[in-house]
Amino acid sequence: MFKSARYGLNDRVIGIWTWIMRFSPGKERIGVAVPHLMQQRSRRTRELESACHARHAPANIGRPPLANVSMKVKWLALFALVTVPHLFAQTSSSPSPPSPPVVGVAFWNIQWFPGRHPNASPIAEQRQIAAVQRDMRMIDADVIGIEEARDFSKATIAVASRPGFKVDVCSNFPPREDQNVAQQVAIASRLTPMGAWVEMWKHNGALFPPRGFAFAVYQIAPGRLLLVYAVHLKSNRGEISEDRAIREESIRQLRAHVAAMNAAYGKLGTITWIIGGDFNTSPDDPRFAQETTMRRLLADGFSWCWQNVPFSQRITLPADKFFPSACFDHIFFRNANLISARVIPSSKRSSDHRAIFGVFQLPP
Repeated sequence: MFKSARYGLNDRVIGIWTWIMRFSPGKERIGVAVPHLMQQRSRRTRELESACHARHAPANIGRPPLANVSMKVKWLALFALVTVPHLFAQTSSSPSPPSPPVVGVAFWNIQWFPGRHPNASPIAEQRQIAAVQRDMRMIDADVIGIEEARDFSKATIAVASRPGFKVDVCSNFPPREDQNVAQQVAIASRLTPMGAWVEMWKHNGALFPPRGFAFAVYQIAPGRLLLVYAVHLKSNRGEISEDRAIREESIRQLRAHVAAMNAAYGKLGTITWIIGGDFNTSPDDPRFAQETTMRRLLADGFSWCWQNVPFSQRITLPADKFFPSACFDHIFFRNANLISARVIPSSKRSSDHRAIFGVFQLPP
């Protein structure tokens, strides 16, 4: 039997019955429609209703015969008893299913944070810390991938202005041969990770990619997993053919890791994949026309956040005296709908790179 949140059907029918009884004449009162329901009412209640009827019973002067009135009232009662449950059922229909989850993910190369140089002065460090924390307030994301923080503690400082944020994972890669500090990758969020770790790229013959990737798994909703990679691929400060080969090797290893994680986490629910960071290349830049780094991800079913976005609207590395403007920071995603993607207008005091931000709707 249908029951709303507050009243049962019996209560509603009894209410209708009482109203009809008040205006039904004398002996012709309806007494057959719901007698078993009227028995549920207390003796005191019936006495009060009889007294109320006595005060308000209409006179018969100038009215049709009582039999006609009684018949009309009976038909009214029958109509009400049949239709009222259906009306309440329609107005108390089950709520619509919840909307698919939406998450915001950002990535930002914050240039040797803090200080913007490997051996920055304390004044330079404080200047960049203030600028980065100010710009972080513009990034209303759930997850932020960070490149070029010096270590875990520095990555924590970088996101300190974001309410509820903490660093979920940060690498501890060794410095390059000609450096005494290293550039790390990290993932910070306002979510609770199911798991998070980092891996260095491995040697492959003469190819030795620098750094590696940070990885985190989040359960956005029951049966809805978000797997995020933060990467910082080889720069272009060397021989172009060698740099290209090193980046391609990094992506080969990353794709192998994606396949392994799909096997590991696919049993727990639907997976959405996000790979982002500083790739130091672009699929539509003529300088890298022969490079397959990003085309391999596209071939694996990933989508590019900058697809069909004019170059002028996605410059993430403005020109300097050494290099032209470039779009080197990207987000690749799979099994999600891209709602929007944009470049955050971060200050030059924060970094030579601008932050990027994407909003994604996960599958229902």
